[in-house]
Amino acid sequence: MKQKGTISEFVPIETKYRRIISAIPHPGSVELIEQLKQIEPRSMSDFSPLVWDRAEGFQVWDGYGNKWLDFSSSVVLANAGHSHPRIGQAIADQLQAHLWHNYLNPSEVRLRTVRAILEITPPYLDKVFLLTTGAEAIEAAIKLSRIHGQQITEGKFHILSYQGAFHGRTMAAQAAGGFPEQQQWMGAGPPGFHHVLFPDSSDYPEQRQDDIAYWQQYLDESLEPLREAGIADEMFAGVISETFQGPTVAFMPRGYAQALRQWASEHQVLLVFDEIQAGFGRTGKWFGFQHYGVAPDLVCLGKSITSSLPMSAVVGRAEVLDLPGHGQMSSTHTGNPLCGAAAIANIEAIRDEGMVENAAELEAVARERLVGLRDRFPARVGTINGKGLVWGVHLIDPDSAELDIALADTVTIRCMEMGLIMLRTMRGTLKIAPPLCITEAALCEGLELIEQALGDCV
Repeated sequence: MKQKGTISEFVPIETKYRRIISAIPHPGSVELIEQLKQIEPRSMSDFSPLVWDRAEGFQVWDGYGNKWLDFSSSVVLANAGHSHPRIGQAIADQLQAHLWHNYLNPSEVRLRTVRAILEITPPYLDKVFLLTTGAEAIEAAIKLSRIHGQQITEGKFHILSYQGAFHGRTMAAQAAGGFPEQQQWMGAGPPGFHHVLFPDSSDYPEQRQDDIAYWQQYLDESLEPLREAGIADEMFAGVISETFQGPTVAFMPRGYAQALRQWASEHQVLLVFDEIQAGFGRTGKWFGFQHYGVAPDLVCLGKSITSSLPMSAVVGRAEVLDLPGHGQMSSTHTGNPLCGAAAIANIEAIRDEGMVENAAELEAVARERLVGLRDRFPARVGTINGKGLVWGVHLIDPDSAELDIALADTVTIRCMEMGLIMLRTMRGTLKIAPPLCITEAALCEGLELIEQALGDCV
């Protein structure tokens, strides 16, 4: 039976990791989906026709017998795997302790949460500000940058960020983001946000990657239009970048990151890395910026900080994080005890079960399979970006040579029909980000399925 929204006729599937027994969405789930459409905003509709009923490890079930491999980690969140028993037990224990919220008041679990985060971050980063969402962490980093800048000189409040970046959907986070169409709702947006081109390391030969002199000149030239517009380098308070750009998984060259660090230090600009997707082992290191060999002033964490509950953080040097006084920077749910318990257990699970090392080891497996995908479809598969267990496969429209958004969406839907969940990037990129507990066999099955789906769709 062919159902609305599907690409091909339904065929039952049964493997060790996947089971599809119906067309998607399952007929029994359609009423639930329609009811949600009636009472939730349109922005929440049509994201996915899968009614999640249960998720464990690297697999997801609906309530009707279908089972999927998850290459999304539920929006790059469940690094330790879905429903990790260690995290579940920690949450249950905290529930039984009858401390579910304590606002800004001290608690033992809050102390242990901060210490657990500091144990895995570079030692010069000595304070942690706990928050709720990634966007909230970005807003705090921007606020800290501007407070720091204006203590140096009046007018030092400008923020430098990158075209194609995504930092969240609140106002300052979206203003720092690099998609003009996502900022139109603001009308006159907040002042002082400026964007330059993000250098995708895959566009440059190997001999350029560590050439700091070359990247110093590149950065200098990219700033020249801003200088001509009256924004001198000394007027910047902060520069913020995702470690890899979320929609396309583009990493900057190592030499560029080091040139950026030098420029920021020279002009007393805080260097901020958005690790909300890259952190907690995703790239084969605890934090993605460690691939660059630089020391950021502030690091924004979120998503996989708990692999479950909503928590985020800004980690930085005390001299920066201590700038706001009492009552000038806080959050209702900062250091929530249930989320804190989940964060501690998450860090322990990732560390003790070798998930960072697993991500690093599976990098070569993923790379080989994805290069093979490009070999098979040279006219449709372009750049392949990635490290560890995060990858972006750029699909190309052969007529325009541009990223093919429609094809990426179609392949993502086809994968879903065959038992593989991937994120819709809306940027012509297939994004691959399974939980870090995934096995090599499961990873290979999913990658083979992507190849099959691409073949079906082209």
